Amino acid sequence: MAGRRLPFNSPSTPLHGRDEPLSSSPQTSEKKLLNAISGMSRQLTQFAAVVNEQFALVNSRLLAIEERLLALDLKNCAEETNSKKRRRVHNPKIAEAVRRLHNSETNCRRYEPEQGLTSPHNEAVTSYLLGAMSASPDLHDADNDDIVSACKTYYETVRRSFRYKHADLASQAEAVKSLARSRSRRKRLLEARQSVLAEDEVGLWKCATIDLMSDEEDGIVGGVSGWIVRPPSFRSQELTELCATLQSRLEAIPKYRATHHRRLKSGLSSDRMPLLAYSSEAENRDFTEL
Repeated sequence: MAGRRLPFNSPSTPLHGRDEPLSSSPQTSEKKLLNAISGMSRQLTQFAAVVNEQFALVNSRLLAIEERLLALDLKNCAEETNSKKRRRVHNPKIAEAVRRLHNSETNCRRYEPEQGLTSPHNEAVTSYLLGAMSASPDLHDADNDDIVSACKTYYETVRRSFRYKHADLASQAEAVKSLARSRSRRKRLLEARQSVLAEDEVGLWKCATIDLMSDEEDGIVGGVSGWIVRPPSFRSQELTELCATLQSRLEAIPKYRATHHRRLKSGLSSDRMPLLAYSSEAENRDFTEL
């Protein structure tokens, strides 16, 4: 009707916004902030775990490199009289005789590991050991160069033992031993599997290497002790299937089962990194997944 006015507080125009949703309370904002901080904390924890894992891997590789450098350093300590260096001949009989004589209670001439092999003191020890060994009736036919070689090798053993007794090198010594033990097991595994190859599998196995074998670590799964198997993550599926076939053949042999630890499947991949280079034939056969 003309002149009729709408009520001031109509439903379409709420008074003072009473029907509007309330703004976030301080408690709600604080809860959101805490949730955001909690999420960031979880992300930082995950990131730290990844970083720590990578640092552990890098440290392991650095320890292996340092061990190689140590071996090179020890080799460089020895001065050769001839321009062409003779390759050391390992004679277990001579090596054992040198060790016994050097460590005997009556011997007061022993290598000083903190000094180089060519130091006056250590050269005098080598000369003494050479003279005593040459005069031994059991070694009258031994070559002097072989005796000197055994003396130098034993000096390196003494020096390495001295270095590893330091607290800061204890972890390095254990890491080096662990790497050597793991590689030895992979080598035996490669040779064992190769012994049960079928004729039609020789071509595929031709480029298999020690580094493509699984790590076998001492452990316990479900209360059962044995070797925890950790296959390399970079091995191809084709080679993995062949390894499983060969392993089944080995474990079907009673003698093999009686002389080897039980292999416990863990499902986790080894943290070893792939070699920087493989043979072209291995690459063409897709032995690795890089």
